[in-house]
Amino acid sequence: MKKITQKGVYLLLLLSSMLGNSQESPDTSKSLIKARLQLVKGSKDYNPEKAIASYTELASQGNPVAMNALGLIYTKGTGISVNEQEGIKWLEKAAQAGYAKAWYNLGIVYQEGISVPANPLKTIQYFEKAATAGYGSAYTAWGRMLMKGNGVPQDYPLAMSIFKQGAEKGNSHCSYLQGYLYYKGFGCTQDYSIAIQHFEIAIQKNNPWAMYMLGLCYRNGYGVDINLEKAKNYLSRSAAMGVKPSQMELDDPEAENHSPNQTKTISAPIGEVITINETEAPETFKKVKQVPITTDISGNYTGYALRYDFSGQNILSKTLLQIDLNQDGKALNGEWKEIDGDTVTFKAHIQEDAIVFKDSKIDRTEHFYKGNLNRYEFKNATLQLLQTDESLFIVGNLQFYNIKERENEKPMYLILEKKQTRTSEVQQVISSVAIYPNPVVTDFSLSFDLAKPADVGVSIYYITGRELYTQQWKNLEQGTQTRTLSLNAPAGYYVLRLTYGTEVKTTILIKK
Repeated sequence: MKKITQKGVYLLLLLSSMLGNSQESPDTSKSLIKARLQLVKGSKDYNPEKAIASYTELASQGNPVAMNALGLIYTKGTGISVNEQEGIKWLEKAAQAGYAKAWYNLGIVYQEGISVPANPLKTIQYFEKAATAGYGSAYTAWGRMLMKGNGVPQDYPLAMSIFKQGAEKGNSHCSYLQGYLYYKGFGCTQDYSIAIQHFEIAIQKNNPWAMYMLGLCYRNGYGVDINLEKAKNYLSRSAAMGVKPSQMELDDPEAENHSPNQTKTISAPIGEVITINETEAPETFKKVKQVPITTDISGNYTGYALRYDFSGQNILSKTLLQIDLNQDGKALNGEWKEIDGDTVTFKAHIQEDAIVFKDSKIDRTEHFYKGNLNRYEFKNATLQLLQTDESLFIVGNLQFYNIKERENEKPMYLILEKKQTRTSEVQQVISSVAIYPNPVVTDFSLSFDLAKPADVGVSIYYITGRELYTQQWKNLEQGTQTRTLSLNAPAGYYVLRLTYGTEVKTTILIKK
């Protein structure tokens, strides 16, 4: 016997799935089954001419299953030449006759766009009609188009809503995709625990991708205690069902979260840091609010980029960097060099609330792409400048976009340093900063010297970076300045900052 072709198997599956949903007389069902087998190239029953004749006769009697079959035959060119217009005509008739899956098949035709132009909007409309008419698998295709932004604007909240509807109708892949969005925090608050709940629901229906994701959770301690035995069990079951990433994970001796901060990572809200006061690597991710960049940041910088898991609770990698920046007004371009990786050029535009990159890409490898390079786009950055006596630091967040997966990469935190040489101490406008008494009860005196007349700002922050107090002193004279301030706040440590342009002086306040 000849080998059955892939196209024949594909069509066989499409047609056989239709028969299980139809309410036919025994004679009609027998005719449909026989016609279906006659389309399988390489089988003893193969006879596409007779199959088409049978379907045409049944379709003329108003049978929607036969109409749908003719639509597939003409659009796929099974036993005849491809004729998508004829196929579309029959699929539309089947759909209008109440056969829900015909709407889905119409969506596939307009998604692939072979002889008819691809039309993502029509595809979504047909997937939606198929889902609401009762074809549950269409929820997956409908939601994924919006999740990935395939030809339509990316809309995570709407995709989540669609997956929820599909899951409620028993679609296990929709349950998995709900978990996927919660795992990564796309269109929702990132939460490993909720993600796991959805994975477990999908696994009850033997969904292999949910097994893969739950295996990752147990291996890395995401939302559950690290349990390598359970991780291996779920990954092995998934791999046996054909999920290649599961086998890759089993073959990799090192987990993504190879140096966890804890055995169980609990997702927690990440607040926005208004002011950065330190240049050390934070153990957990900090979301940085950009401060308007009012000075030229051109120069040669060294530093590193930290990658965190999606919850921001664990550092996954540290990449050493050399970066050359050239600023021209609001335009920024430069060279990004990873010490053990790629070197690329980039260009961006400085805005008030972010730095937005344009046509800037990089090839990188990471845990899930070991042995291969994956391409990412520089998307945006939110940065702050921190001036010390010897260096200018650029600190903040960088967002990469995974082009293959059509989604944002994990959180990243940048720390870059440009060494500066001062010709003399007089270049420092602010000096000799002192607080007394310290610790303070309520009122305290702040003194500092000015090398020239200047406008000086003072701010007090909680140790977390949230601003407590700020004031601007205009037209201060050269010489020693003394001001009395009050600290009406709970006992603890606070950060006081004096600023003149990009020059910043920082000291610690202790409240009794």
